Amino acid sequence: MESITFHLPPGYSSLIPLDRHQHAGLSIVSGHNQAWCAKLGSVFLSAVELAKACADYPIAFIRESNSGEYLPVALLGLRAQENLFVDGKGQWKAGTYIPAYVRRFPFCIAEVPAANGAEPQRLICVQRDRLAPSATPYFDAKGEATAAWKPVQDLIEAVEGARQQTRTFTRRLEAFGLFTPFDALALPRGGGQQMRLQGLHRVDEEKLNALGAREQKMLMRKGELRAVYAHLLSLENFARLLDMTQTR
Repeated sequence: MESITFHLPPGYSSLIPLDRHQHAGLSIVSGHNQAWCAKLGSVFLSAVELAKACADYPIAFIRESNSGEYLPVALLGLRAQENLFVDGKGQWKAGTYIPAYVRRFPFCIAEVPAANGAEPQRLICVQRDRLAPSATPYFDAKGEATAAWKPVQDLIEAVEGARQQTRTFTRRLEAFGLFTPFDALALPRGGGQQMRLQGLHRVDEEKLNALGAREQKMLMRKGELRAVYAHLLSLENFARLLDMTQTR
């Protein structure tokens, strides 16, 4: 089956639609690890992940280039194409939260535009070089899903559902006028070249505190205020990134 041509998610290089008949007898190649994202300086987070991710990463918001919408991301390094959480063996740093975006690889949902303004078609896709014959395949010879496929499917569907919830969350924050741009500037101890991350946005805490009672109750009722404070607390982790950069 031919590769899908659309805006590839960061870290992916060639996607094909997952086909239960064509890909019968296959599963992820043995030795699969996180080396594929060793040069990703950030990865997307869903709103429900912020409370867990805030313990390990600075969380900021970026503007998606196509839609202009705000997206929360975990920042993984202070320099271009640097992920401080993946070691030379392709293993994620032990004891830290692994974002669902990373755990979902090599799968994703691709939206294929439809004609005449119809709803786009959503396909489960897979990185084409990540499947291989397996004793525990995702689909049997008849194309029926096996027990090995269910947890993968559950994760893919959970990530997609969370993506839609996150879009609602960030749209609400934008409607309340809470986003403000900022640059992350790191100055190494003892001198050295400064590092700057640009194009980031954060929630303005003063504007958050100045919200009316109605807006604050709405954020609380929908469980979104917790995510906002997780983001704000996470900004302390820029110091951790600097320490990790100097150690590496």
